[in-house]
Amino acid sequence: MSSIAREFSPDGKYCAYISQQGKFIVYEVGTGTLHQVYTPNMHLNVPCTCFTWLEVTTDQPAATPKAGKAKKQRNSSAKQLMAAFGTSRGRVAFYSLATGTIERSCQGDGHSAPVTAICFNAAEDPDTLFTAGADGKVIEWSIMQSAQGAVHNIGVEKLSCVLLASSGVIVTGSKQLKLWDRAESRLLRTLVGHTSNTQILRTLATSTTEEQSFALSGSALDRSISMWSLSADGENTPLASFALDDVPEYVSLELVERKMHLVAVSRTGVAHYFMRSLDKLSVKRPYRANHTFQIAVDTATTKTKAVDRLPVFVASVQHSPQPETIMLGYGTEASLRFEPIPIDAELKINVIIREPMKLLGKSKQDSGDLKTKTPIVDANSAEYLNPVNASKKNMKKVEIPMEVRLENLSLLPDRSDTKMVTGRKNMIHLLVQGLHSRDATILRSVFGRNDPEMIQQTVERIPAQYLGALLSEMSYLMQMKTVHVQTAVCWLKQLITVHASQLMALGGSNLMTNFATCLGIIEYRVEHLNSLAKLRGRLGLLIEQADRSKKQSINRNVDENVLVYQEEDDSDVDSVLGTDNEQHGSSNEDIYDGDEQESPEYDDEEQEDPASDAAVSVRKQNGFTQEDEEDGNDSDSEEMEVSD
Repeated sequence: MSSIAREFSPDGKYCAYISQQGKFIVYEVGTGTLHQVYTPNMHLNVPCTCFTWLEVTTDQPAATPKAGKAKKQRNSSAKQLMAAFGTSRGRVAFYSLATGTIERSCQGDGHSAPVTAICFNAAEDPDTLFTAGADGKVIEWSIMQSAQGAVHNIGVEKLSCVLLASSGVIVTGSKQLKLWDRAESRLLRTLVGHTSNTQILRTLATSTTEEQSFALSGSALDRSISMWSLSADGENTPLASFALDDVPEYVSLELVERKMHLVAVSRTGVAHYFMRSLDKLSVKRPYRANHTFQIAVDTATTKTKAVDRLPVFVASVQHSPQPETIMLGYGTEASLRFEPIPIDAELKINVIIREPMKLLGKSKQDSGDLKTKTPIVDANSAEYLNPVNASKKNMKKVEIPMEVRLENLSLLPDRSDTKMVTGRKNMIHLLVQGLHSRDATILRSVFGRNDPEMIQQTVERIPAQYLGALLSEMSYLMQMKTVHVQTAVCWLKQLITVHASQLMALGGSNLMTNFATCLGIIEYRVEHLNSLAKLRGRLGLLIEQADRSKKQSINRNVDENVLVYQEEDDSDVDSVLGTDNEQHGSSNEDIYDGDEQESPEYDDEEQEDPASDAAVSVRKQNGFTQEDEEDGNDSDSEEMEVSD
């Protein structure tokens, strides 16, 4: 269960609870002293998950008769106070308060998962225990025979509480309350009203003539207590609701003349007292507390001005010494005090001022040391010796350089670099200190470094008890920006690599619980990775195509030579044309002169296109003239082609 299991004994003499370390701690209510502390075998992996008080009737032999009287020895019955434990292996064990040990264990297969709740109703069945487990089963156990009884398969969901109501009805709680027929294991009704797992379930039975029974329940996230009717003709909705300032952690109730006296302890350490008549219940709006009780620390003996509170740990209206009082147990798990508090009808908010718990323990210690005498010593002339200076008095003092001191602080920036200077040998101390105190500045200085080698050395030296806190910080970092996510992934990778064996030893369910947040964040971040990869590929193709088109358009604008002509030497032309000039009986000068007179338009062409001078001259030197325009057909036959 999420809250600490705590309960008063049936006679109200003892109050016990299971601490977060799995220890069973028993206090004596009358004196407020610690009675017993039972530590289960942690190396066997069978810690206690829940418990309930029960009184077992045992047969004891009577006193030995006096000599001379032949009387038979008779047996007398006596009640022995015991506690029934539900273990993480799904079994039930009986703890004897007289011997302080486990007296016996129940035989049977038990649950396949840890026991989450245990119930004992002496009025309905004084020889049967009921346990609910995380496997969705309710099992009956015989107290006298120490054996397993009937098994009720409720479902696959994890059960958080169980209760035996009147008329053979079993009430189970998870996110919903369900009523089952004990004989037939048949579902009778489903009570709907809670938003989370039910962690508190109490029954309230009226007189046998009226045959009415009620149940009160509180969930892990609701700041109220709901009241239900368990009668056959009852409704599936709550009859009434009682408002608190926070989530309820403990409930005690008593019925006096059709008036219900209810006291509930919230998570903030405030006790709420309600008194309502069963005939005037309404569900229109939640009822407010008639009285609230808080414990404040007296600041008269301290130098601080801030007022601290001592949280109320447990409260009871059944075991108060007087009718108009309630029994409050306040303090911490390490130290509790029990005190009956009177109820003032005119005062709604009660703030009770008490001395701090540490001062109370110190005063008791001082009162017992009356014979102790402390010598008067002058503080200025006193000389303090330790193993170092006691053996070597003339040793010189070793002064630590200021740079080394600043490096040990590991909170100042380096002058040569902008990164945070943190000695690797001190990183583990800073990390443990930050996880223990949850100091944001220290954690920021540790997680600000993204050096894989430094992270590996730090993770290798971290104690095993801080792995859960480190996982919580990693989950918080992964919810932030990308820079912090990168650092968290690096730390998480080294943590899984180095401490794989310790993480596997937690078991499948605990391992999934610790990594559920990290896995959820990782899956959420990589959910759209495929779509982003496709989008990146398409954008790359579009950008490459645009760049290629731009380059092609630039290349088209560059001027290129359409025709490249290479002129031959004059000697080669003269050698080719020499024979032709002799055959026609004309010289080059005559040809040029004739052309200039008859076709003057060639001059313009020669001036405009100097590259064609050689071609024109070749045609003229071959005897092509336009003198005889009338004999055009004859001139065509006189044209000659010159091949290079």
